Amino acid sequence: MADNNNPASMAQGEVEFDFEKSNYFRVIHVDGFFGGIAPTTQLLHVAVFNERAPIPKKVFHPVMDGTLQPETVSKRDARSGVFRELEADLVINLEVAVALRGWLDQRITEMQNIRALLAARAQQRK
Repeated sequence: MADNNNPASMAQGEVEFDFEKSNYFRVIHVDGFFGGIAPTTQLLHVAVFNERAPIPKKVFHPVMDGTLQPETVSKRDARSGVFRELEADLVINLEVAVALRGWLDQRITEMQNIRALLAARAQQRK
């Protein structure tokens, strides 16, 4: 068995990696990304975001006889357009970016194969 604490013994054998979620772990829904290369560090910054319709800052509902009535939409205070909520900024060096690209290429191929298989099955049912 390899001694995982001895770099010389890691040339052969096996290294065990144990995964644990940090206290800040969360699932982030990503609709898009924005970023570029930081000029001073040469690190890739990728800000990921989700998109949605803006949530109003304020809404107004009249009350009649103690009963809440439908919203007075004309008084709504809200942003216009599409709201992009920045979730996280990923800071990636070149080696990790290349590895991520390879991993994404593999997952994309898998997804395309699954879609093609599902389409073929759906076509057979017709």
